[in-house]
Amino acid sequence: MVMAAFTFTILLLFAGLALDFGRAHLLRAQLQTAVDAASLAGALQVVPMVELRISRLREVEYTCPDPVTGAPSDCVRWVRASDVLLEGTELDLLIQNHWRLRAGSRCTGSYSCDPPTVEREWLVLPATTVPVAESTFAKNAQWPGGRLKPQVLNLRVTTNAAKAEVTATANMVMPTTFLRLVGIDELRFTRSGSAVPVRR
Repeated sequence: MVMAAFTFTILLLFAGLALDFGRAHLLRAQLQTAVDAASLAGALQVVPMVELRISRLREVEYTCPDPVTGAPSDCVRWVRASDVLLEGTELDLLIQNHWRLRAGSRCTGSYSCDPPTVEREWLVLPATTVPVAESTFAKNAQWPGGRLKPQVLNLRVTTNAAKAEVTATANMVMPTTFLRLVGIDELRFTRSGSAVPVRR
């Protein structure tokens, strides 16, 4: 009976350890999902920007011979004028075709503008990036309740403007049950996720 009791105690301890570590594994996976969702939501806030070059043509009148009679006649030709450079969001200037409206009087009257060409493209992280990422993390952070509810010590959302990269990092503390028998009251782990928008 002594051996049976000892064996039962050992088996119970190993079962408890498996329970604690299994729960920790599950929480790590859930935390990873939450930080991945946060970074992706932040990256989706990125605004594509463009700089457009618009070639302008100016209407010029000149005297030319009439092709039938040869008499002097008024003719019109288009001469290349100075270009117009515009900066703005890709949505406004290209997708919604507001480039001509933004050019204004520089493309009206005696001037005509050709369709724009893209000089350069870049991405901008708006002020909403971090709040949206944090809100998304909170919506995905559905941890089991009760006395053993884990805690997220901090969530840190950072941005890299050069690559338009959003990174979310969170630390978690998980109270233990059976590991307390060997002096381990809690488990701590960190998970991080990054996302960079892909230009289409």
